[in-house]
Amino acid sequence: MAISQRLRRSHYRLLGLVGHGQFGRVYCAIHRQTGDLVALKDLNRDRFSTHKFLRELRFLLSLEHPNIATCQALEHSATGRQLVLEYCEGGTLRVLIEHEVPLSLAEVLGFISDLLRALDQAHRQGIVHCDIKPENILLSIVPGSWQVKISDFGIARLSREVSDATGHTGSPAYMAPERFYNQHSAASDLYAVGVILYELLTGQRPFSGTPAELMVAHLNQWPTLPESVPVALNEILGKALQKLLAKRYKTAAEMLAAVNTVVQQLPQAQLASSVRPPLAPPLCSPPLPFVTLPYQAEVVGWADISLTRTRQTAQGQEVTQGTLLLTGCQNQVWVYHWTGPGQDMVGQPQGLVLPWPIRQFTAVPYGSCLFTDYSIHMLSIKQGLVAIAKFDHPVKAALTPDGRWFAACEIESPPQERQLLLRQLTGSTQCIKSAPLTRVPMPVAEGQVMALSALDTRHFVVAIAQAASTTFQCFTRRGNAVGTLHLATALSSLVPTAKPYRFLALEQNFPEAVLVIDLKPFRVSRYRLNIQPRWLISTGVGYAAISSDGKLRLVNEAGQVVGQIDRLPRPAHVALLSAFQLLWAVSEGAYSRIYTVDLKTLGLDVIF
Repeated sequence: MAISQRLRRSHYRLLGLVGHGQFGRVYCAIHRQTGDLVALKDLNRDRFSTHKFLRELRFLLSLEHPNIATCQALEHSATGRQLVLEYCEGGTLRVLIEHEVPLSLAEVLGFISDLLRALDQAHRQGIVHCDIKPENILLSIVPGSWQVKISDFGIARLSREVSDATGHTGSPAYMAPERFYNQHSAASDLYAVGVILYELLTGQRPFSGTPAELMVAHLNQWPTLPESVPVALNEILGKALQKLLAKRYKTAAEMLAAVNTVVQQLPQAQLASSVRPPLAPPLCSPPLPFVTLPYQAEVVGWADISLTRTRQTAQGQEVTQGTLLLTGCQNQVWVYHWTGPGQDMVGQPQGLVLPWPIRQFTAVPYGSCLFTDYSIHMLSIKQGLVAIAKFDHPVKAALTPDGRWFAACEIESPPQERQLLLRQLTGSTQCIKSAPLTRVPMPVAEGQVMALSALDTRHFVVAIAQAASTTFQCFTRRGNAVGTLHLATALSSLVPTAKPYRFLALEQNFPEAVLVIDLKPFRVSRYRLNIQPRWLISTGVGYAAISSDGKLRLVNEAGQVVGQIDRLPRPAHVALLSAFQLLWAVSEGAYSRIYTVDLKTLGLDVIF
């Protein structure tokens, strides 16, 4: 029976699978009454006996430490059992290693120090973890960085126990020599910490190969200590990775003291430097097609309307295909018939005047939605420009992808008076009508409404930024609250992507960080760039981060920077035109240029 069926009467509702191992699966879940987010560890009874289950529960309940994932409850039914654990939305340390996130030396040593503090607590209780590896080190997001937490005590041992098993369990790449003979001690965990430190500093483990080859290497070979690593750290690695127990650190506290000494001795500039080699130099932008407009363009966008224009020439009829290009400056909008990159505009532009300055264009299946701080307007071929909502106070607003519902929230209202404003747009694509406005009280949450966005065609999310955290409140299009999520860092922007429930975000006070946030299940990845992005755009080949001085970085789904372009024109605004093309507005005094940036022609190391 599937766990989702077994948990229908449970206290928890599943949000999605977030991990799995040899003994079971781990799900992101939410408590039905309190709304608290937890990790639900569903253990396979055939692979994880009742004895082992009770052992892990006993170990977890006896350990309390900021760097150990705590056990909060136990779910048990006739067909299964689950541990309810603290949830860590940042994934595992393995993710940071595989994504090649540029960590500073200070951060690496901070991670190792936190691991050693947690192990010191466990070892003092007589508990040896026996499976320390990046996959068992969870990450919680904190402002600008991560907090590490040890998890999975499934094969932990008491230091006083003598096992009579004939085999061994664990992860060969991180196992101390004695572990291959089914022996364990506190020093075995410290050996694994040494392997992790080596991997964080160099990007690779000291030994690789099959399990048999790894056993031979751990028993007989000495790792090559990298010359790029400070000598004091090489001494720590050399001692932590000793083959003989007697030559290793005796306790986690002893190894922690050695790490702290290195941190105090190294210069601050060296601690702040990245442990990863620098990226290849960025490419320079090739010549880009553009059109010149006799107006300033502070905002650029397009309408999802295909146009066919026929005109009589000396050679006969000329047919041109195009779309509507929109540019805005203050409260004026200019609409052009545009036939493609670098092509002149066809016919005379149409000028429109809005009551307030334009902030954003959003293409919808029948035209374009125009947002100001106080209103929402719809531009369509049949009706032209139609006001579908006006407000007395500044709002954040969003439209569902099908263009049928919008939501708005007044950003200056006190938290106790905050309301969600909802309206359905009815009628055909040729004639849009507005249904009555619905006002729904929102749960009280201190802070500033930072963003409002559609999750899908039925749900909206409001992001409320506090001093050092962000709250996400989710609602249906009818105004029913369906859940609240919390992130322990303050965001400054939230941008939807083509993938449902996924957003890009920027952090306050950490201008070079980009977050990828999945709300279902709740997962957060942090990428670091060597620019300060102002615009984040989800493209067909990754996430484009663009700075105000014309630098572009393209990050793929694995978190790797796959393209760096410098010396692009300094944009006033950037918008997505298609999966691989960006509209790039540049102000030139009283004039403006609209460039078309085609990712396929920039020389990026990407397969399109």
